[in-house]
Amino acid sequence: MSEAKGGRSTGTHPPLRVLFVCTANISRSPYAERRARQVLPDGTDPGITFASAGTPGYPGRGMDPEMEALLVARGGDASGHTSRGVDQELMRRADLIVAFEFAQHMRLLDAFPEHRRVIVGLQQAARAVRALDELDGVGRAGLDVVDRVDRLVAAAGPDSMSLDVEDPYNRGPRAARACADEIDGLLDVLLPYLAGRTLPTLAMPPVEPERRRPGWPWRRAPRRALP
Repeated sequence: MSEAKGGRSTGTHPPLRVLFVCTANISRSPYAERRARQVLPDGTDPGITFASAGTPGYPGRGMDPEMEALLVARGGDASGHTSRGVDQELMRRADLIVAFEFAQHMRLLDAFPEHRRVIVGLQQAARAVRALDELDGVGRAGLDVVDRVDRLVAAAGPDSMSLDVEDPYNRGPRAARACADEIDGLLDVLLPYLAGRTLPTLAMPPVEPERRRPGWPWRRAPRRALP
């Protein structure tokens, strides 16, 4: 894309650059980055690229094992991820910056106020997309990708802690699965809007509990004969 004042990419030519930011860049943001790449690989039309970082970040670490296992089980690629902290260059190059918690959102605003117009929370962004679709349904087609980002940010209501995607780090497999499921569902709202077209869904279908068939001859353990 052509470069606007301050380095922000604008215009009608891809790629659109999306930066996911969590606390340490080992759980939520790399999971979202790699899942997004599954449905919109780098270089594909409309040319959206994805990256991730942490605020404050703990550089040099791999993914959290629980989130990595879920990513791989769902068809994603965890190889090569090394955590890093967000910096001015990453912020300058991003067209949309997506945080997972209100506290992260506030840290980014404090550290990089010049980029405030393109920083949103993931829940906040998904809520804005739903509002735009209900309002006029224009957001998914007929607009340049940067125009769609502008409409998204303009439509985003206030962020808050009630919209946090909770950190699963060191909280066990159940918390990791709940976090991964939530991120997948939110990406299923955000990514098609950014791409302007329908995309494969990431959210896993709910598992139906097993039910006994009517009249099923359930076996019981044989009774022991009395002595």
